[in-house]
Amino acid sequence: MNRQDWKNRYNPILAACIIIAFCAALWLMHIRVGIEKRNGTVEQTLDYQAILMMAQREGYSSDKLLQQFKDAGVTTLIVYDTTLERLDRERRISAMPGDVLQKAAAGIHQGAFDALIAAGNINPDAVYVTRGKDEAAWNEVKEDLLLRYGRERVTFISQSPEILQVMGDSRVLLEPDYRAKTPVMQAPLGLSVKELREVQEKGFLVAVRPQNYLPYSSKAVESLFARIDKAGVQVTTYIPCGTDVIGYPQDIDYAGRKLAERNIRLGLLEHVTQLQFANFSGLDALLRSVNNNAVRVLNIDAQENSKLMMPDALRRWALADEERNIRVNYVRLFLKPQNGVDIIDLNLDYMRQITEQVQARGYEIGVAGVFQQPGEAVTASANGNPGFAGSYEPDRKILLAVALGAWAALALYLGMILPSLRGKKQYALVVAGMLLTAFSLFMGRGLSMRQGLAFLSAVLYPVLSISVILTIWESIETDDKSVISIIFTALWQLALAIALSLIGATLNGSIMGDLRFLLEADIYRGVKLTFVMPVLLMLLLFLRWYNIFPETEAKASDLFSQLVQICKTRLTLGHFVILGVLLFVAYIFVGRSGHTGGVPVPAIEIKLRLFLEQVMYARPREKEFMIGHPAFFLAVYAAYRQAPNLCKLALVLGAVIGQGSLVQTFCHMRTPAMMSYIRAADGYLLGAALGIIAVLAVSVIMPYLKPWLRRFIINE
Repeated sequence: MNRQDWKNRYNPILAACIIIAFCAALWLMHIRVGIEKRNGTVEQTLDYQAILMMAQREGYSSDKLLQQFKDAGVTTLIVYDTTLERLDRERRISAMPGDVLQKAAAGIHQGAFDALIAAGNINPDAVYVTRGKDEAAWNEVKEDLLLRYGRERVTFISQSPEILQVMGDSRVLLEPDYRAKTPVMQAPLGLSVKELREVQEKGFLVAVRPQNYLPYSSKAVESLFARIDKAGVQVTTYIPCGTDVIGYPQDIDYAGRKLAERNIRLGLLEHVTQLQFANFSGLDALLRSVNNNAVRVLNIDAQENSKLMMPDALRRWALADEERNIRVNYVRLFLKPQNGVDIIDLNLDYMRQITEQVQARGYEIGVAGVFQQPGEAVTASANGNPGFAGSYEPDRKILLAVALGAWAALALYLGMILPSLRGKKQYALVVAGMLLTAFSLFMGRGLSMRQGLAFLSAVLYPVLSISVILTIWESIETDDKSVISIIFTALWQLALAIALSLIGATLNGSIMGDLRFLLEADIYRGVKLTFVMPVLLMLLLFLRWYNIFPETEAKASDLFSQLVQICKTRLTLGHFVILGVLLFVAYIFVGRSGHTGGVPVPAIEIKLRLFLEQVMYARPREKEFMIGHPAFFLAVYAAYRQAPNLCKLALVLGAVIGQGSLVQTFCHMRTPAMMSYIRAADGYLLGAALGIIAVLAVSVIMPYLKPWLRRFIINE
């Protein structure tokens, strides 16, 4: 192919636009990498009450156990709302269901309810509460009950002694009933000042998980933060609990301001599917209210945790910290011995190993780091947490330059498919696209436009990269190249294809490089379509350029004629077998993408993943090193052996799968940018090794297959 043909396919002006966009994208990626590198501290958390309950069940000193967990690397303890049941068990107050009091004799709870029992005026559908050993707890309970249930349900039925009657479900459940509202004795009340102080006195930081007050009242939010201020403790993180965030629905902005004033991070609890977060009403509004001062939190679901062996659970934490930018490891304790190891020793060893693995990956243990506006180091705030410089969003003028690469790629591809769209029409398309992008970016956040630009880059650049390789192959004149020479040619051509695909990947990583994407509050949409579209676009381009039918059956190699010829093909049993295989492959290919696919992962593949995670810095994706890159090597072999175009088409479609997967990796914004680049390099190394093996194997068996292949192509 001469220079003019190259210019016809790859318009130099559009190529220059792509270079400009790539340079702008590299600058934004440089900023993003700096933001990610500065976010290098991981917070290790446990549930405070879970530790106390474990010590109680095992007859172990709670103070000693807390110190041992601290030595094992736990930095923070999570404090939940207290309950009447817990306060009564600790004798800080006295609380009894009405049906129990009806049957009780005098002297129960050290005589706290003797007067009530003597009067006999007890409602079985109520809970009765009075003071115990802790006067502060009694005052907090009175406040909390009125805030939670209101004066219609909470009444003083005695002044001397003070006894509160709380109307409602008086049951005490042995197992939680997730189908109904929690009974009064076990319902959340509010944070305990005493408990908050206890945690700090033991040398830990504090994270809080209070539930929202329903029906909502502004006094409830004020009470929550008043408790935190009164305790005088360093609260690092607020992690929502229940069904909605504090302040929902009326006062989310007010709650956000209270969090921001105290520099308390919002904890975003990763969903079990690893896609965005556990569903709490008002979470996104609260995230915006705190200006994205938030951290990603990992917690293993209780049911799943009960089935896991410690080594299986152990491997998740440091890997998630590195690959998914988790910054709070919210560890759930094991409740049963495993492999002859008692639960206390088991859990202490578990925490030690988590800490060691996290530190081995280069992270510090302390207050969770946050993504934030780049700049000078931020000093600690009044509560001791590192300061927050503000939410980061890329410069929109630079984003506009990056958008040039997506529109230029679209113009290039359309020019290849439809020659009538070349030249001025391509420029007009780019100008129109840039005007639309500018309007979207500067009149708002431009989220939908950025999603669209990312989609264009994700589906077009894999195709354009393979198209360059196809163009190189058109200069092949003989089939006398040795197998070793073909392998070396495939090595540099695959490297070239990956480099070209990485242009689109870099555009993607910068287009969606703001803080909300890094936190995964906003996500890339259309993952499954992104896997399918490069294959379809590559198919159209190949049919536009090359004739896949023997000359006796098709005189023209244009796209329309070949599509007509395909439609006219008589179907045989062989076609249905091939179609069935292709449909099965497509089902696996698409179904395994994203986070909600129903295609299970085989056990052998899980073992392979574990092995690769241990031996490689970033485990490459199977679609690259097991499908795409070996198919690329075989496509090079087919090209230099001048195989039929139909054979090359099948292999080229396989090769574009690998390039598409490579670019799609950069759509996962929670993954650090440098890890995505290294993942691409690791995929190249492993895929090249498998590709070499595939070429050597095919070169050995090809003499036996060639006669059959020729007959098959002719018959088809």
